[in-house]
Amino acid sequence: MAREAKRLTAPLDREEWRPMTKRRLVILGGGFAGLRALFRLSEIDDLEIVLVDPRSTSLMKPALPEVALFGKSVEHVRFAIEPVVRRAGARFVHARPIRVLAPERRIEFPDREDLRYDYLLITTGAMKDYDAIPGYREHGHSPCDDAEAPRLARALDQFDGGPITIGSARSEWGRRVEGPSLAAPCEGPVGEVMFMLDEELRHRHIRDRASIRVFSPGREFFEDVGPTVRAALAPEIERCGIRVTSQKSLRAIGHDHVDFEDGESWESALTIVIPPYTGNPLVVASEALGDEKGFVPTDRRMRHLDFPEIFAAGDGTALAMPKLGHIAVHQADIAAAALERDLTGRGEIPDYAPEIFCIMNRGRHDATLILSNHLFGGDIDRAFSSPITRMLKWGFDTLYFHSRGHLPPDFAQRTLVELLSRA
Repeated sequence: MAREAKRLTAPLDREEWRPMTKRRLVILGGGFAGLRALFRLSEIDDLEIVLVDPRSTSLMKPALPEVALFGKSVEHVRFAIEPVVRRAGARFVHARPIRVLAPERRIEFPDREDLRYDYLLITTGAMKDYDAIPGYREHGHSPCDDAEAPRLARALDQFDGGPITIGSARSEWGRRVEGPSLAAPCEGPVGEVMFMLDEELRHRHIRDRASIRVFSPGREFFEDVGPTVRAALAPEIERCGIRVTSQKSLRAIGHDHVDFEDGESWESALTIVIPPYTGNPLVVASEALGDEKGFVPTDRRMRHLDFPEIFAAGDGTALAMPKLGHIAVHQADIAAAALERDLTGRGEIPDYAPEIFCIMNRGRHDATLILSNHLFGGDIDRAFSSPITRMLKWGFDTLYFHSRGHLPPDFAQRTLVELLSRA
């Protein structure tokens, strides 16, 4: 408790306060990866942890489609970061950094003193570049953040029929780190929205007045999983009367249509898109911190390729593909273990073994649990649909919200993965 009290009462911007023997870890970002690493590292002695985020709240992104389509309050998908950080015995800086001066181990801010660090963990996530799509601000909608999801909900309240278009814009990735390259950052949200929207329109008795058409820039829809998962989902897509077209790259959104790079246009009364992902602006503004697209290049222990005292985890890394919460947490565990080894000489660092593990919400009473490492050369490719999986998703969201950022125990997830991999 004494260590915690000392951290909580000392001024944030006084460099002279820090004892020479106490090393400082700065975590940039308070999402899935940032909080996971914070919880894992908060018990290390003689380590001062400072978490920096321009937001005052942490956002439960997997629950945003429910805000957009099922009337869930946006206040039930975000929670204040500062109390969480304080309970972990760390410090919270609510500010937006300008850039990281990596050779000097220093972070610049526009309106406060610079923050120095011994170690840096970048968990800022990627940027969703809505403005890269001409016409999006006037005519497009998205479930991807806590501003856009309520806006989509309002548009759906006014929707009374017509053609609906759903899909992902194409994203571009750097080439410095080897790994899979996908046309879309993650198409799970597209799947959730199309299934949930189908149910919602049926619930409102207007499904017969609307068509749902989905586009994907990839060679196949859901290209981050294997043929078994796609085959399991295909009958459900057909049953819902949803048309899917792959290899379609979005060019622009109009008032009553969408345009594609191949010259084709579709009529669209309501257009819902996942925007392209780009590197976080902080990384882009920081010399030598990101690759040519602004994503942080790391090795498989999540250590920066050029700066050994810098680690990264989550959507903002070049290695994260697809951009998925489960992979962000996996990377955070590896980064935390590598940092602990650097700081204490103790602990084992997990192998980097990414997999697609997610629960795709398909309505109020059904969901599909997906486990696949096909993208990474593995032989696991499973999908399990049931009201039970819908309950699992509800349980995950409820636990994460009410525990303020804690995930289910590792053994529970490992058991679930093992059972599904054997199914």
